[in-house]
Amino acid sequence: MAILKDKYGKPQGITQTVAGGMERLLDLCGKVIATNRPDTDWTYDNHGERIGTGNRLAGTKTKNSRCMVG
Repeated sequence: MAILKDKYGKPQGITQTVAGGMERLLDLCGKVIATNRPDTDWTYDNHGERIGTGNRLAGTKTKNSRCMVG
């Protein structure tokens, strides 16, 4: 797991490795934003649409939303 930060050091998202070597980009609330599949060499958004070839997780924008707790 790694925390992605912007150029000012503010956390923007979290990358997480899951089964099969896939990596997921999560927002700060834990919602999946995108998934990289190394077997196909494609990155997909949370709707299953292709974003591009290779691992594009670091360049994928996350919404800056507040987490609802409680």
